[in-house]
Amino acid sequence: MGLQQSGIGIARLRLDGAGQIVRPQDAGAGASVTAGFDFAATGITAADTALAQAIGPRLTGRAQVNWQAGGALEIPELVAEGADYGLTAAATITGLDSAFTIDGSAQARLDDLTRFSGVAGRPLSGRANADVSGSYGLLSGIFDVTAEVAGTDLTADIAELDALLAGRSRIAASIRRDETGTELRSLTLRAGTLAADASGRLATGDSDLKAVLDFADLSVMGGPYRGSLSVEAGLQQAGAVNRFTINGSGTDLALGIPELDGLLAGSTALTFIGSEMNGAITLDTAQIGNAQIDLDASGRYAAGASDLTATLDLPNLAVLGGGYRGRLAAEARMTEAGPVRRLELTGTGTGLAIGQAEADRVLAGTTQLDLAAEMEAGAIRVDRFNLTNPQLTASATAQADGEARSVDIEARLANMALLVPGFPGALTVSGRAEDIGGSYRLDLTGQGPGGTNARVTGTVAHGFGTADLAITGGAQAGLANAFISPQSVEGPLAFDLWLNGAPGLSALSGRISTTGARFSAPTAGIALEQLSASADLAGGRAQLTADARMSEGGRVAVSGPVSLSAPFDGNLELRFNNTRLRDPDLYDTRVDGTLNISGPLAGGATISGTLRLDETEIRVPSTGLGGATAIPDLQHVAEPAEVRATRGRAGLLETGNSGPSGSTRPYGLDVRVIALNQIFVRGRGLDAELGGQVRLLGTTANVQPQGRFELIRGRLDILGQRFELDEGLIELQGSLEPTIRFSASTETDGDTSTIVISGPAYEPAISFESSSGLPEEEVLARLLFGRGLDNISPLQAAQLASAVATLAGRGGEGIIGRLRQNFGLDDFDVTTDADGNAAVRAGKYLSENVYTNVTVGAEGNSSISLNLDVTRNIVIRGKVDAAGDSGVGVFFEKDY
Repeated sequence: MGLQQSGIGIARLRLDGAGQIVRPQDAGAGASVTAGFDFAATGITAADTALAQAIGPRLTGRAQVNWQAGGALEIPELVAEGADYGLTAAATITGLDSAFTIDGSAQARLDDLTRFSGVAGRPLSGRANADVSGSYGLLSGIFDVTAEVAGTDLTADIAELDALLAGRSRIAASIRRDETGTELRSLTLRAGTLAADASGRLATGDSDLKAVLDFADLSVMGGPYRGSLSVEAGLQQAGAVNRFTINGSGTDLALGIPELDGLLAGSTALTFIGSEMNGAITLDTAQIGNAQIDLDASGRYAAGASDLTATLDLPNLAVLGGGYRGRLAAEARMTEAGPVRRLELTGTGTGLAIGQAEADRVLAGTTQLDLAAEMEAGAIRVDRFNLTNPQLTASATAQADGEARSVDIEARLANMALLVPGFPGALTVSGRAEDIGGSYRLDLTGQGPGGTNARVTGTVAHGFGTADLAITGGAQAGLANAFISPQSVEGPLAFDLWLNGAPGLSALSGRISTTGARFSAPTAGIALEQLSASADLAGGRAQLTADARMSEGGRVAVSGPVSLSAPFDGNLELRFNNTRLRDPDLYDTRVDGTLNISGPLAGGATISGTLRLDETEIRVPSTGLGGATAIPDLQHVAEPAEVRATRGRAGLLETGNSGPSGSTRPYGLDVRVIALNQIFVRGRGLDAELGGQVRLLGTTANVQPQGRFELIRGRLDILGQRFELDEGLIELQGSLEPTIRFSASTETDGDTSTIVISGPAYEPAISFESSSGLPEEEVLARLLFGRGLDNISPLQAAQLASAVATLAGRGGEGIIGRLRQNFGLDDFDVTTDADGNAAVRAGKYLSENVYTNVTVGAEGNSSISLNLDVTRNIVIRGKVDAAGDSGVGVFFEKDY
């Protein structure tokens, strides 16, 4: 048969049972019932999907019932089995006509808690077993129960709790309740490294509970948690008063908040003693103490009638990390009288620092603070405020006239150069803030060195939700240099602004402008002079207009709108007018044209336009004959804030990102660069003219150049010989670095020899090729002298090395190394003499301890030296040159 009742449906329910009912003639005497049955329910459904998931589609079981008139109802067996859960119970019910008391036991098996996720309202997993035994009076409420639940790999989608419950966990309780109250004989919890125990009595107005918690290792919760914690707590009731005591200790506690973790390092003691009555809490003492912090608080907390005091001592702020230093001590009192909350605070700081260079300079020495203020319905009233140290004084004094209240404000920074180097002199701020009911009326003025002045007038709502302020004045643009270093700017700055609405850029309108300013970006080699710029603000957008002369020549201008909120949509036009761009070591050009930048400037905008290059020179640099080795990584120990700030502005701080930020989208590109001629490539014997055009497509992260600049005419001069170039081109690679390739070929004894210079323009490679596949050094000898390497004179060998140095721009291994091997020398290199002139050096060991070398200068000067190693540390050296000068010396040498 089926069943449908109260949102639960059973497609098929089967009952199989047997029993006996005895009804004697004497009614009520000797009557009894004995019954046993099996049941099976399939196709179980429920309107509540969570309940349906918990029960499952099938439930089976069996039960046994015995009853004797005047006796107890016995259920010796009750079994229910689901797909992955089961229940086994046995009970005796006595006092069917009085107390209706149940005595029995039950065991539950839950092999997969996932099915109960819906009922619990959160994801569950793991398995559990429960065991309960005892008695319970349904009508009296009296019970005596012992229960235990054991779990394995329990989870509840709470990361810390899931980590704690990994593996085996157990909770057990023994509770008894009668007419006098509830006795918690024991309550224990064991999970991972956590052990908790509680016991005591629960009775209205007379409870007495104690608990002990021992968390041996908080790291089992995963994440940032570390250390150990032990706590003992007690709660005693006396009528309506609930008194509590908490004593604890922690060792090397860490919660994943760097500043707090620093304060809790080592051994920390915790004490909270007080009482609660009718929602009001009285703290007799609240203490947190260790080597880094000493906090004491006491008083009463009650809505509208609080009175709390606290003292704090932080002897060494360096434990907070992040550049904090110094000592801080403070005392505070907070009181409430109805809706009015009052705070009185005094504090002293010594040698304070927060890791920000400018602020640290201002906080040097001893800083003292004295504050008294009230807050009511979101309005703040300052009675007094005094902040003093050797560099800074600030004060606010309250004035009252009936209901009208105002605060006079005075502040003075003794030397503004502490914040902005290059602007010595005092900075002062003065004015008044008046409470006019619902808002504050402000009238503030500021004066500083270099013509800095500002005035703020208008109103600000209580709670600072809206404002109506006029902000006018002027300053020196150089005030920003401390924040944009190594870039710098100088010149006058004027502003006339209006803030109307919720504080923010969208509520700001007006103009910021400068004339005759100068901007320098040394790392980019850019300097702007006669800079005139303005930004007209309205509706959360800025209309930019700027024009400047490049220090190297020409002009550059920019105009267009930019949104003041992310992603900073803009539509900017950059105009270049005979603008000179140069890198003294690589290129020199003049540019005309226009670029447009449209779209989100924070990432994803598009750069498009056309640039025309006038006469352009690309220099193939001669990088010298030595090499430089990169400085190894340095660890900065106790790095001052000033040094760290400088490294940050130079981009030398490790940020943990090895590549471009994934949060910034690259800019799209569609830029055409046109130079039909007059692109000259010179250096290393090259003198070539090229022309053409390039179109830059793709993105700034993946530039896809199309086109190139090709040879118009050119030559290669070396050792008085001139080779006409038969191939030449410049291409831009993905990083926009110019890559060159030039080649010159000639016929020698029926063999075609080719000189090839190719690679990045700043560091091209030289190679020598022949149609017959000769070695490079042989090809070069035939090119220059028309004969093989075996048939050239020592002077021609020097000339050969000099030619290689001219073309390659550096010494070292490579073709010079191969020449050394062919000549059978131990040392062969192109160097410079004392006057910086090129010279060729050749050296050879004559025996194990005798070494000689010959140096031939560019002007034919030569010298020969002889070294005799007497011991590992003593050397005799002799030298003679072509002019007849000679010398001899004894040298002591030792490696350290």
